[in-house]
Amino acid sequence: MESLTSRLVPHVFADTPGHLIRLLYQRHNALWHATVGDSITPTQFAILNVVYAQGPLTQHEVSVRISTDTSTMAQSAGVLERKNLIKRSVNPADKRERRIALTRTGRREYAQLLPKADEVQRLLFSVVAPDGHDGALAVLRTLAGISADGAGGLEIQ
Repeated sequence: MESLTSRLVPHVFADTPGHLIRLLYQRHNALWHATVGDSITPTQFAILNVVYAQGPLTQHEVSVRISTDTSTMAQSAGVLERKNLIKRSVNPADKRERRIALTRTGRREYAQLLPKADEVQRLLFSVVAPDGHDGALAVLRTLAGISADGAGGLEIQ
């Protein structure tokens, strides 16, 4: 009788989306640290970016916009607050919620970080022909479960 394991066909990792996504994540992190440094994480930068672009928002609104869970959001916001990049205050409309606004230092730091973050994105896509950028982004959005307008994400179906 044939053993159960003799019938299993191992994965070829170069052909598995999960493995490739993990490698892309590692590449992004390596490029981020080489270009931006260790002073801020991509998630922390995303918080600064959203609050810069949309003004003061509740912590929940920011977490939805950057597609992160509430505990990661709270931890990241705490780090940014300790660095004096954001100020959190009680939301007057709902005392249970906290509002996030950039500080003057946060606005200056964001202005210095934005070109570096843009460079990370440019480097990530430097291996894709320019006419393939839109298609590559479309595939990544589909895999991430979000639409072109950024809606969705984080939901496990």
